Amino acid sequence: MASDTQRAKRIRNWKKKPNKGNLKADMKRTDRNREILRELAAKEAR
Repeated sequence: MASDTQRAKRIRNWKKKPNKGNLKADMKRTDRNREILRELAAKEAR
């Protein structure tokens, strides 16, 4: 059996990895923000 330190390290690494649902939501949010910023930049350019 692995030592407690090894198990804790493995669990920490596993938790550090982002999950798929959050990644998808994050992509949606960043895309929406990018679109808003693009529109604002177009208004400023006029």
